[in-house]
Amino acid sequence: MKLYLAHCSKTGKRFCLEGREKGGKVEIVNFLDISDADAKKIPLTNPPKGLATARNLLPCSSCGSRLIAGCSCASSTGCRATDSFKLGCAYCNQLVIDRPKPKIPKIYVTESGYDNIGAVLDGMKLPYSKFNGKYDCDILFINCGTPDSIDTQKLRAYVHSGGCVYISDLASGYLSTAFPGIIEFENDTEPCKIYARVVDPELHQIVGNRIEIEFDLDSWSLMVGTPMLAKFKGKVLLEAQGVSYGGKPIMICFDYGAGKVFYTSFHNHAQASEKETMLLELLLLKQIGSKSNQTVEEVGELMGLNIGSMKAKFRK
Repeated sequence: MKLYLAHCSKTGKRFCLEGREKGGKVEIVNFLDISDADAKKIPLTNPPKGLATARNLLPCSSCGSRLIAGCSCASSTGCRATDSFKLGCAYCNQLVIDRPKPKIPKIYVTESGYDNIGAVLDGMKLPYSKFNGKYDCDILFINCGTPDSIDTQKLRAYVHSGGCVYISDLASGYLSTAFPGIIEFENDTEPCKIYARVVDPELHQIVGNRIEIEFDLDSWSLMVGTPMLAKFKGKVLLEAQGVSYGGKPIMICFDYGAGKVFYTSFHNHAQASEKETMLLELLLLKQIGSKSNQTVEEVGELMGLNIGSMKAKFRK
């Protein structure tokens, strides 16, 4: 039996939900009305995807009562539970499952160069510190064109031991040196705007099919090959469309030891559109989620970001 905390957003009542594993999923089989004091004794746990409601908790399609508490119309019409009902409060339909807030990771950011990821973090109200040559953080952001010196041996060891690094555009040399043979780059590029196909399913749900991205520098790092990406469980998150760079990845991630590497061919430039900035924010949430084993939407919700509003803006 698994226990989950929840509350009714209408009445404020607290509940403990009893879950039972069935067919690889968890079914909620009972609501326990509990006090605030009792709620403090139950640790917060993220429910699994596909959380289901046992039939004894489904409401009657005629009267709305649940079988667990009996039904007023059972004798006259015969009650039948409707499979379309979504898990709701025992007294109404405004149950909110309490989830643990993600641990705010310790973030270091290198000195800005051609981009400034710190400005994106500021907009999200995420605390961070300037990179000081140490690798005792959860996530390290290496800005495109940063004047900071990066020790690639220490960078590789940091990621291998569980760290997460985000490398932007012309900082690609650090990726090639620290993680050789995984990605191949060339810089025979020019300023342009391209449409990128959103490959990653998680980002696709929020961003949609594609997004326009501006490359504002005279030369930027193009990923022309990913010979060892699959070996390191790598994924292409965004892929360029069009004649010049069509089919080339412009955002990827891969595992290395216990850690993870994210790389984007584009960066946070001064005239970035609202959609480009939101895309970078989603990428940051994805990195935080990779540390806490949570989805982009879960991390965004727990951090107070309106993911629904983002979805609407991307579709304008």
